[in-house]
Amino acid sequence: MFRAELLGLVTTTATKVTALVAVVGLIVTQLAFVTLMPALADGDIGPGLDALGSDFPVLDLASRAVQLDALNPLGASMGNGSIGVALLAITLFGVLAGTSDDRYGGIVGAVLASPKRFRIVAAKAGAVALIGAALGVVLGLVSLVTLLITLATSGTPFVLGFADLAARFGLGILAVTALAVIGLAVGLIVRTQLAGVLTMIAILILEPVVVSMIQLITGGVLPVWTQFLPVALAQGVIHGGAAGLGPSVVIIALVTLTAALTAAASAALSRRDI
Repeated sequence: MFRAELLGLVTTTATKVTALVAVVGLIVTQLAFVTLMPALADGDIGPGLDALGSDFPVLDLASRAVQLDALNPLGASMGNGSIGVALLAITLFGVLAGTSDDRYGGIVGAVLASPKRFRIVAAKAGAVALIGAALGVVLGLVSLVTLLITLATSGTPFVLGFADLAARFGLGILAVTALAVIGLAVGLIVRTQLAGVLTMIAILILEPVVVSMIQLITGGVLPVWTQFLPVALAQGVIHGGAAGLGPSVVIIALVTLTAALTAAASAALSRRDI
């Protein structure tokens, strides 16, 4: 069943399109982060830093922190709750994987082949996780190549060691895999493709809006629970921890959230009339 689900995913147009959108979106985001923003800050293009204001972020590409952030497979950002094209494409890949069987009737054959429906969800989750991990590797390499080309053209040294690269790649792959499976769970729970896509987009957009509103109300102090929202958790895992939370805490929280949503999807499919 796992092989059937995997074959079904790799041969569908939706998987190829979402992967392509994620890669292209990441390239545009990374180029803006490592080339456009430093050029604006230096005054090479645009009105210059004085006109842009003191709040405009000045990035030091020679620093370890900025180079690590540039290796983010979801796209470098200035905040843990930020979303980008790559993140949106990854989660929608999961949603489409979870709703395609209902749309085209394939779920009937799957249930006839395996009456224990939790096995169907497990096979889907395994296939989506494997493709999500592969996509995480590709996105990590895209970020690395973009950073290396930018550093080479500007004459800036690459200061990261093998341990930094291995940690950032491993955590990035974990985050991308979890987001893809979360999208799958949402798709299985909501069932229809349009509702699943709209639900996932609403979740991703509402999270930074809610966090920003709370930040304004509390004067910049965010409650701890905001670090356990899906996007914040994924970004927290990639960055090796969030504000006030260690790396092990955010990793366990993201894995727990993914497992809980997958269990909820299994329960929803078990009670559903096919």
